[in-house]
Amino acid sequence: MILLRRGHLPIRTCVVCGRKEPKFALLRMALDFEEKKFIVLDRDQCLEGRGAYVCPGCLPRLRFTKRVQKAFRNKAKGLAQDIRQ
Repeated sequence: MILLRRGHLPIRTCVVCGRKEPKFALLRMALDFEEKKFIVLDRDQCLEGRGAYVCPGCLPRLRFTKRVQKAFRNKAKGLAQDIRQ
């Protein structure tokens, strides 16, 4: 049986800087399978599948690196064109 504690905050790690922050303070990225498996921002956090998180301040520095590729288990082909806007 799993007991949920009151006041629990899910913690996620930014794929650019590695800083750990509460989930609501980071932006979620997910794969968009309709666009040939490119990484897009999931602003509503409703896209299904594996996701990764990035700090709003790190978004301009986001590049398609090995760390980002590993977060998506090597299924991503690249970043979408409008991800940094």
